[in-house]
Amino acid sequence: MKKKECVKVVVRARPLSSKEIEEGRRRIIDVDTTRKEIIIQNIKGDGNESQRTFVFDEVFDMNSQQEQVYNNTALPIVESVMDGYNGTVFAYGQTGTGKTHTMEGKNDPPHERGITPRTFDHIIKVIEGTPNIQFLVRCSYLELYNEEIRDLLSPNHLSKLELREKPECGIFVKDLSKIVVKSVVELNEWLKAGRANRKVGETKMNQESSRSHSIFTLTIESSELDVDQQQHIKSGKLNLVDLAGSERQSKTQAVGVRFEEAININLSLTTLGNVITALVDGKSQHIPYRDSKLTRLLQDSLGGNTKTVMVANIGPADYNFDETMSTLRYASRAKKIQNNPKINEDPKDTMIREFQEQINKLKDQLARKAGGVVGPNGQIQKIKEEVIEVEDDEELTELQKKAQKEKADLEQQIMQQRRQSTLQEEEKKQLQLKLKEKSKLEHNLKKEQENMHKKLQELQEQLLHGDKMKEESRQKEKELLKARMELEERSQQARRQAEELAKKEAMQVEQEQKYNSTKEEIEAKTQKLNNLIQKIKELKSQAQEQTQFRQRQKEELIEDNRESLRQLNLMNLIIEHFIPEEEEKRLKDKLEFSEEQDDWVIKEFEANPLKKPASAFFFKRPICNFQKMAISFGDANPRYRPENILQTDLDLPQRMTEDFSHEPSQKIQEVLNVALNEDEEEQQMISNEKQANVYIEDPSIINKEAILNPPSNPNKVRLQSAIKKNARRPQSGFKK
Repeated sequence: MKKKECVKVVVRARPLSSKEIEEGRRRIIDVDTTRKEIIIQNIKGDGNESQRTFVFDEVFDMNSQQEQVYNNTALPIVESVMDGYNGTVFAYGQTGTGKTHTMEGKNDPPHERGITPRTFDHIIKVIEGTPNIQFLVRCSYLELYNEEIRDLLSPNHLSKLELREKPECGIFVKDLSKIVVKSVVELNEWLKAGRANRKVGETKMNQESSRSHSIFTLTIESSELDVDQQQHIKSGKLNLVDLAGSERQSKTQAVGVRFEEAININLSLTTLGNVITALVDGKSQHIPYRDSKLTRLLQDSLGGNTKTVMVANIGPADYNFDETMSTLRYASRAKKIQNNPKINEDPKDTMIREFQEQINKLKDQLARKAGGVVGPNGQIQKIKEEVIEVEDDEELTELQKKAQKEKADLEQQIMQQRRQSTLQEEEKKQLQLKLKEKSKLEHNLKKEQENMHKKLQELQEQLLHGDKMKEESRQKEKELLKARMELEERSQQARRQAEELAKKEAMQVEQEQKYNSTKEEIEAKTQKLNNLIQKIKELKSQAQEQTQFRQRQKEELIEDNRESLRQLNLMNLIIEHFIPEEEEKRLKDKLEFSEEQDDWVIKEFEANPLKKPASAFFFKRPICNFQKMAISFGDANPRYRPENILQTDLDLPQRMTEDFSHEPSQKIQEVLNVALNEDEEEQQMISNEKQANVYIEDPSIINKEAILNPPSNPNKVRLQSAIKKNARRPQSGFKK
């Protein structure tokens, strides 16, 4: 029977921030690291209960260090993953309580590094101290933003990924990048690259608030040979989860995109709380994993095949009382979740097995090409010729005679070859061609061997090996860690036994207590009754407080739902008034609902090959009847042309005048002569723009002498055409 294991829950309280100190906020959290208790002052109680106490597996006060948090929370999980277990460490809590600081921290100074970078160091250190085992380490990094899964290590990190499920491998993300890493430097670089792509934003409570849930996954595969030279493969997976914090719009004052992000964050965290409640409550027949993608991704971590640690982060200020109480309640419930962790031995879909098969295949190919074999240690060994030593003199004499005879035959053949004067020219060419082909074949063979060696070296470099010099220190460290974990387990067990013993002794004392008088018995039992009444009041107060909190949470969800409905009505209004019905219908026909993605997706396009219609008679391309009719009537529009639709003729302007063919009268001829005469007096008359314009309606009133001898009046007359206002010369006014 599999050994069940409860989820380990630790609580970390951050110190008051500088902003909270400036606002005069009061600390309402006390941490007892000895008794593993969190004491919170009940600032909203009715006087029956001044404070509440929660007990957890481990607690950290405001002065806790990052190394201490890592050693007491994540280190045992990391060790289990190296042995083939699945493990999960996730931070939970209100926004601005230090979840990202706990999980990632800062690289400078080094003591501020969080759980994730310290995990990298420990994994590579364990590998270096294990020389007899081969390791393959892969990493992936995803975020869940507005219920959309994104690959933070992909160049197209904004594209959505699909969540799939298979019976043999469980829940997985399709097309998620999985990078093979070989050092701490590479792991930190990929973490930094993914962190740069993660969605963050500023709210009133946090300047760099995480707007998405992120999961950094490490897959560690190991291969070991037993005494019988049989290969045993183990595969462990470690999920490092940084959840976005729960938010209240009244505090964060989020609007627009930030408000929409907060709605999705709160919905996913509410679903996570419902899953925790359903797992703890034995009466629930259905666990709502499918209500959110977050709970589906964490399905194995909550009630599955995983060792899980939950780090609950809380704020100490009085104005965060509701959120802190909610976090502590969820964390207290999560302690009761039971998982079934087991070692993943000899899985079929491991990449290290594929790598080893490729390495062995390349070694066999290289050995055949080099004329050798692969040795038991995996190295290529060439076949050596054997040298026979002869000690008998008679055999030696026979061998010498045989050698001399062979030498004489060889010399005779050489003499015969020398007797031949020259080879034919064609034979020489054939020999040269054969020689070139042979050299080319040898060159290609050498190049192929070099490529095989290079590929073999790349595959071998991706498999990590330990150092024998560090094996002893690693063994001592492992023994110390094992002893510390056993000591911690014994201390927790002793504490639980002491609490149970104290309860039993109190009950026994109450049962065996004797009274000297009836009055004393009445007073003692009255005191017990009052204590029970006080406990009942406290329980009622807690139940009422929890009911009020659930009611507030329900109202917030209803308000979020109303806001979503308002946005939906606005979108429907825009569609109704601005998008044509046929376009709306066309778009709807292209969509279908996907059960796997839980969203509307575009249907897959089924390509129907279109057949080219037969060409029209006397034309190279098919044309319609209307086009044929237009061509027959001589329509020059390019749209009706069957061949070249380009207009190559010059587009000349249409002439709007006609040539005057009649003989003009004498008066008109005189006017034309005057108009064409450009003397100085006329130029001066035209240049004077201040004078009034005179329009000639009847050209017959013009006198030649009056024009040639203008009056000495200072107001000179300027002639202007009635047709062209700004003409250089006066016009006759004659129009055909």
